Amino acid sequence: MKSLTPEAKSTIQVAVGLLKGAARRLFMASVVAQMGRGGQSFAAQELGWNRDLIRKGLHELNSGMTCVDAFSSRGRKRWEERQPGLAQDVRAIVDAQCQTDPTFRTTRLYRRITAKEVRRQLLEDKGYAPDQVPCERSMRDLLATLGFHPRKVVKSKPLRKIKETDAIFAQVQQANRQADADPGTIRVSLDTKAVVAIGDLSRGGKSRQGEEAQDHDFAPDCKVAPFGLFRPDTSETWLYFTTGPVTADFMVDRLQELWPGFKKTVILHIPW
Repeated sequence: MKSLTPEAKSTIQVAVGLLKGAARRLFMASVVAQMGRGGQSFAAQELGWNRDLIRKGLHELNSGMTCVDAFSSRGRKRWEERQPGLAQDVRAIVDAQCQTDPTFRTTRLYRRITAKEVRRQLLEDKGYAPDQVPCERSMRDLLATLGFHPRKVVKSKPLRKIKETDAIFAQVQQANRQADADPGTIRVSLDTKAVVAIGDLSRGGKSRQGEEAQDHDFAPDCKVAPFGLFRPDTSETWLYFTTGPVTADFMVDRLQELWPGFKKTVILHIPW
């Protein structure tokens, strides 16, 4: 066969494109066998076929044996296959830095740690060599394969209203009406605020009088937490400061100090 018409070439190429693996090789071998002597060179030049692939197909055609294609064993293996203990070490690092979906709508695990930090801990803490761990980009793929997805976990938002809300407020309003109607009952409101740094500090580095001060509170003299009590019927206010936390014991101690001055039954009102 000295030549092929364009229509014949197109038909052969379409047929080859529809076949895969051993069926493709057998078809190519059958076409070359019908061309006779010099068919391999002709097919390689005119049809662009690989001569090694043609020889493999001719061997299968003549022997009746089909070669098994081990496509799964080709290419680079995964990092977790090359380093059997890598996946376990990655899980040990990421498990402490991940959370489930706060709404429990999915079973996904969301990680707060970055792939760069995981790689650093593998190198420094786990003793891996640089060529034994994947790069940062491959580490992200590995984390996704292990089921760890990057996301800043948002705390679940509390419900604004539950089924018992109306009943709770109705009971509170009833207690308030009873307290207002009873002349022997007074109300005390108490609250605490955020910790305040004490020192030569001022926002912007200057005080209101124009004096220079520290702009940041890196090393304040001390830190205090304000705590106050207010008596609405007399508009009396008591303000306290503590260098420790405002605990329940601290609140009770302050009430005990004021208790001798209260001649009536006290109803506490806690705004928070």
